Amino acid sequence: MRAVAAGVVYFLLMFGVGWILGPIRELWAVPHLGRGAATLLEAVIMLIAMVVAARWVIRRFAVPQTTPATTRIGLVALGLLIPAEIAGVVFARGLSLHDYFARFLTVPGVISLVRFLLFAAMPALVTLVIFRHLERSSDPHIGSHS
Repeated sequence: MRAVAAGVVYFLLMFGVGWILGPIRELWAVPHLGRGAATLLEAVIMLIAMVVAARWVIRRFAVPQTTPATTRIGLVALGLLIPAEIAGVVFARGLSLHDYFARFLTVPGVISLVRFLLFAAMPALVTLVIFRHLERSSDPHIGSHS
């Protein structure tokens, strides 16, 4: 249950970041940098936010640092993101579903797809890479020459 709650909060945090960055991308970055560069810049910022948010929800909700538990966080969040993304595109931006899915065949669309996959995977990746690294670096027996 903790992983489900963490997944909901992870989704909300990242959706909030995206809600802020989306208009900045469209109104400032696209006219100045072009759609591809603007999408890539947003993706980098979102990636940093994903790492921070994933670490925070895992700790805040005391989710076991196991691959199944942290994968569940990402899947819950992705399960909430997909309908929210489609609803936002169809209702807020006025695109048809066909047009929305056709955008995934462009460079910005591929960047978005990779970002969605990283969004879902980030809680597990954070656990595998960051938390395990921190455990090793705090273990006094690792690196000692006894």
